[in-house]
Amino acid sequence: MSVLLLDAGNTRLKWALCEQGQFLQYGVFTYEWSALPAQLQAQWGDLAKKGAIKKLVLSNVAGDRFESLLRQWWLGNGSQEKALQETVPLTIDIVQAQAQAFGVQCAYQQPMQLGADRWAALVATRHYIRGACCVIACGTALTIDVLSEEGVHVGGLIAPGMAMMRQSLLANTAQITAQIEAGDATNTSIFCVQDTASAVQAGIMAATTGAVQQVLQQCREHGRLAPICVITGGDAQWLLPALPEGSLHKTEWVLKGLAIIAGCHE
Repeated sequence: MSVLLLDAGNTRLKWALCEQGQFLQYGVFTYEWSALPAQLQAQWGDLAKKGAIKKLVLSNVAGDRFESLLRQWWLGNGSQEKALQETVPLTIDIVQAQAQAFGVQCAYQQPMQLGADRWAALVATRHYIRGACCVIACGTALTIDVLSEEGVHVGGLIAPGMAMMRQSLLANTAQITAQIEAGDATNTSIFCVQDTASAVQAGIMAATTGAVQQVLQQCREHGRLAPICVITGGDAQWLLPALPEGSLHKTEWVLKGLAIIAGCHE
């Protein structure tokens, strides 16, 4: 059975068509809310007409709006053919964190408050990596979660992502806005800062790496073995060089976790 795995983030949708543990197709796009049904049709219209999609497994942090538009598209209120639904009914499984499942024990007293993407990333980490791990997602938001060797989610934190930090500065500081143009955050040393753009980039890196270092320091103070850092997300490549040696860069990590949750994995 082919399963369409959806990782609906804050700004982008990542998806994969999974069958017998293999990603047959994969894609990613940035939301255009006014044209989202057309975007969905462009991505999956042919698959739907062929009946290749049997079930959706959705991790959704984009909100109810996304889920509503997704359902409307599939049920025929968008570009999808209603006749298809009479012969190929679709199941949409909405992923939520659980107190304990897939070898992971959630730290939250109310597990459903943990983002589905963070939960899926923890599930993937538990399945594929042995030992304690620090799971870092570098996207619109920066999330850092620690998973013990026994699969216990110790806890985590959420902070603004690199792009969000930069946008906040540009939106709220007139002088900086006047002096800087859009650019990528890099691992800039303070000793190389000679202009405002470099100062902003250095500050973003300092804040981001500082958050990771604080989490790792707290692990050491509590007598835990130094966890392996596992990083994912759109800005992972910028942060990776600043992480401890042996850190792992994993792409499609949330989708890997969704495949496990869906029972469609290696």
